[in-house]
Amino acid sequence: MGWEIKDNCIANTGEQGGSIITEKKYENFELVWEWRMVTPGANSGLKYFVAERPGDEGGYGYGTEFQLLDDANHEWMKTGKMKPNDYHTLGAAYELYEASPDKNPKKLGKWNECRLVSYNGKIEHWLNGEKILEYDRFSEDFKDRVSASKFKDVENFGLHDSGHILLQDHSSEVYFRKLRIKIL
Repeated sequence: MGWEIKDNCIANTGEQGGSIITEKKYENFELVWEWRMVTPGANSGLKYFVAERPGDEGGYGYGTEFQLLDDANHEWMKTGKMKPNDYHTLGAAYELYEASPDKNPKKLGKWNECRLVSYNGKIEHWLNGEKILEYDRFSEDFKDRVSASKFKDVENFGLHDSGHILLQDHSSEVYFRKLRIKIL
């Protein structure tokens, strides 16, 4: 089943169940949420500006991702496929922008708070009260990074006027709570 309501949280049980996605689309917004990972090496994410494409099945959805990851215990870190604070680690815009090396996540099993701000193309990622990433999704830099990424063949990746928000299933036990969105 993958997802369930548990202890007043949206819980990914670690069993494959597909990602979950909002019915509405959002453009200018501030989203705040808390999350905690239980599985060592856990991987999840919150995607935004997700556009469903004809034939998409299983809730993958292409969109820019606020990476949620247990960096230190993740298999990619242990095998050298990922480097500390690269664009695959916690807080990154996955595959595109790395987060600040000064990010301060709580230990595995503890609650973290994130904030995502999107306003007229300007994006901010926050972790536990500190801004850890800022970029402009309409900039040439963003477009260049997408064209050099694994998303290069996804039409309008991250550039849609509005999009869904998605909680990602990566077969890890992860809890989400206190999700709040404000339209700006």
